[in-house]
Amino acid sequence: MRYTALLLLTAQSLMCADLASLLPSAKTNLQIESVRLEAQKTKEQLEQAKTAYYPTLNATVLYQRKDKATAFEPKTIHGLELGTQVNIFDGFRRESTLDAIHSAIDSAEHSLAQKEQDVLLDTITAYYTYFNAKAELDAISDKKTELSAQVERFSILVKNDLATDDILKSLIASKLQSEYDEQNQKIILERSRKNLELLTGQSVQSLEYRELSVPATTQIKRNDLKADQSAIETLSHSEGLYTYLPTLTIAAKHRTFDYNDYDTMNGANIQPENQNEIIASLSMTLFDMGSIAKEREQARLSTLKAQKLIEYKTKSIRNEADIALMSLDASQNAYKAARAEEESRNVAFVYIKKRFEAGLVNSTNYLSELSDLSASRARAQNARNALQIAKANLAYAYGTDLMSLLKEKK
Repeated sequence: MRYTALLLLTAQSLMCADLASLLPSAKTNLQIESVRLEAQKTKEQLEQAKTAYYPTLNATVLYQRKDKATAFEPKTIHGLELGTQVNIFDGFRRESTLDAIHSAIDSAEHSLAQKEQDVLLDTITAYYTYFNAKAELDAISDKKTELSAQVERFSILVKNDLATDDILKSLIASKLQSEYDEQNQKIILERSRKNLELLTGQSVQSLEYRELSVPATTQIKRNDLKADQSAIETLSHSEGLYTYLPTLTIAAKHRTFDYNDYDTMNGANIQPENQNEIIASLSMTLFDMGSIAKEREQARLSTLKAQKLIEYKTKSIRNEADIALMSLDASQNAYKAARAEEESRNVAFVYIKKRFEAGLVNSTNYLSELSDLSASRARAQNARNALQIAKANLAYAYGTDLMSLLKEKK
């Protein structure tokens, strides 16, 4: 029996999750995995681009047959050709390609890091949105419990002609409304829970509340800005692909052929059966109506365009960081105000409840005060959750790792 209770307690603790377990799970989100595969693809492009420095080896099997060959021309030819080729110099196009891919890899890695932060922020928001819905549900449940007790009390009073029936009916109507509100809020809570499961890929049965620490706000270090900067470098290196510099190639071939059915005039075979060739070629574009120059200029303009966009984005992120800092201050004040309001409503409701039960105030005043108390309780918890989300938004705006906001439990 004791072991069974221990197992149940262990299972319950495993099912109760908080941000410390949810955020690592969110890093395996399918959105992040897709970006990670894109980064891996870019690295494979680098390995493929490096092969441009190595020689290529080709083998060709040839069979040729002519219907109307001349007397001194073979009717059939069959053989094998082996060849190798290497580019000695290509106008630094290979180097430009490699530099561009290195920058693209940096961009992909920063994009992956930024995507992780995006999903973590979504997870934190969903986590506290769940507690917003739960706070609303708890407030409604408390209100329903209070109304149920009053309905039971006034049912006895009306039965004994100690209270009027209209008060009982208004209490029953309010209770039925609270039951409807409770059912509706349960749907909202379930939607929040499923959204959290979608983001983390983890089964969420119950959640433990956890606050975040206030992030440091010293310098903006956003991975998306770093990714964009690396993307600009990629475009800049791509300009080197358009050049008038020459290309030097060296190739070597070995051929072995058989020639059949032609007239040698009783002489030696005039077709060599083996042939070795070495070919060195130097090629360059001398005149193309400025086509390459125009392509290079288009690439330069694309780089310039991207630079202007990142300058605008940098200013926008600075504004976002300033607003996030102001929002954190506002959220802290809002939380203090909401807590003060809740305390005030608690005191006021105790006073109104006593007067209502003594018949000194009508049911309208009582129900109004009860609704205000219920709303203030939900508002206080919502303000607490909004404060945590404001902390996360501030960390995100400054590029602070959201995982660093998890406070150690005391």
